[in-house]
Amino acid sequence: MIGSRRKYVRFYRGKTPAVLALLAPALTACSIVSPGGPFPRLSDPGGCVIEQLTDGNYEEYQVYSASADGRWMTIGSRPGPGGGDDLVANVHEMNLVTGATTDLSHVLTNAGPYSPDGRSIVVAQPVDEGKTDVHEYDRASGRLLPVASHEEWDWLPSYSPDGSLIVFNSYRVDGQSDIFLFEKETGSLTRLTSDPRYEAHGRFSPDGKRILFHRQRGPRDGGGHIFDLVVHDLDTGTETRLTDRDYEESYPAWAPDGRHVVFSSDVNGSPGKLNLYILMPDGRTMTRLTRGDWKDSYAGWSPDGRYIYFNSDRAGPTNVYRVVMDGADCVRDSR
Repeated sequence: MIGSRRKYVRFYRGKTPAVLALLAPALTACSIVSPGGPFPRLSDPGGCVIEQLTDGNYEEYQVYSASADGRWMTIGSRPGPGGGDDLVANVHEMNLVTGATTDLSHVLTNAGPYSPDGRSIVVAQPVDEGKTDVHEYDRASGRLLPVASHEEWDWLPSYSPDGSLIVFNSYRVDGQSDIFLFEKETGSLTRLTSDPRYEAHGRFSPDGKRILFHRQRGPRDGGGHIFDLVVHDLDTGTETRLTDRDYEESYPAWAPDGRHVVFSSDVNGSPGKLNLYILMPDGRTMTRLTRGDWKDSYAGWSPDGRYIYFNSDRAGPTNVYRVVMDGADCVRDSR
């Protein structure tokens, strides 16, 4: 599986989105973590060094990467049928330093991100009739509290950098998936988008001023769907579309510097077969991280920039992996 060092560069059509170049210094390079840790090292066919966190012969997946201190991650598992077409969903918490896990299945049935202070986890928790509501799980007390409950589906919640806000997508208006913002102190709920097309996977920028998400634009030739990456400015309400190609560009996440974005794309493969790419601050150039006929998705940077965590079905069932990073590019296999 060892490949040579390559960097894929392509240019986007249209105007350069300036939104990526507004913040802070570039990513700093990080040292390579010495081998011998709890997770086996592999080499992606494109040459990036990756580590495999789970190896289930069933689906195991993370949704929003590591906790703010880089020590924890929630991982959902679907080990088998639970009656009819439903799957039993379990959740465990993994210590990313030791690899040890703790079962949370007595209270959680979905993985989710940690609050910035690490005290809670926010998830889309299945409730009556199979729909999901957003809940916060208090790690100290074990209490599970609903957030802006509704009879329609709510999905993919995540916190603002200060923990005061929760962004998620919901079908509660006209049955279309829009992006909503919940203020924890007041309980107020704001609808940020009203586009009739499917929108999801909202992620706050590190400064808390913008939300990055994907929007389904339409069907892709040969199957699959076209997705664009979109940034919503919370101060002005304006949107900037980062991608506009007729492929799936989805599951985006900010780098810690707020200037780079990691995302999934099927631009170089069959519809729905996604690899990971990084959109650079100029809004045009992108670097390809993974290379293969599979689905790499839900990528997210660790807070210190050393890793990008992601889900992949590259070995059969979906499992959790991480790319070892060196600044805005991966560490390459030197063998």
